[in-house]
Amino acid sequence: MKFILIPIVIVFCDQLSKTLIKNYWLDNNLLYSRIDLFGNYVRLTFIENPGIAFGLDTSRFHVYVTCLTIIAIIFISYHLYILVTHNSYEKLSWSFILGGAIGNCIDRIMVLIPNSNYLGVIDFIDIGINQYRWYTFN
Repeated sequence: MKFILIPIVIVFCDQLSKTLIKNYWLDNNLLYSRIDLFGNYVRLTFIENPGIAFGLDTSRFHVYVTCLTIIAIIFISYHLYILVTHNSYEKLSWSFILGGAIGNCIDRIMVLIPNSNYLGVIDFIDIGINQYRWYTFN
């Protein structure tokens, strides 16, 4: 039962952090700016990614990507249900993956709603060294 609560907590924290980041950046006119958390290694950078992982642009296929995300959530949920009945150690990691998938799916659905002010999945964690940066993620 506790592994059902983990995705719920992850989704809540995911959506809360994304809302706070987006509102802070927009309210303070900070678009394209960065906030250093741990020197130049970890920064907050607000991005709305219209594509999928690693910035791959799939904006033309947004409805299809959203549908695939929903299908993935269903499969992960079923897999987690099977793991719960078998007392597997994989439950924790699959619970976190499910929570993240649901959080990003909410962002993808918001893009489809007219006048929602969403352009894509909200990403804000920027890791790297100097000009060598990893992709910004959430």
